[in-house]
Amino acid sequence: MTTAICCRCKRETRAPVEVRRIKQASDPEVTLYACPDCAPNLNHGPHPHDLTPPTEQ
Repeated sequence: MTTAICCRCKRETRAPVEVRRIKQASDPEVTLYACPDCAPNLNHGPHPHDLTPPTEQ
């Protein structure tokens, strides 16, 4: 079974939807996934916060 972390709500999903592929100059491509609830609400991107880890409070 495939799981992924949603790039919007940060929850684990067992039904990930591929929403973006980010090409990087020296590293492999990064694929961002969303849960089925968040995927329809995402705009085309990438956006700067897509790869920024959440800050701890």
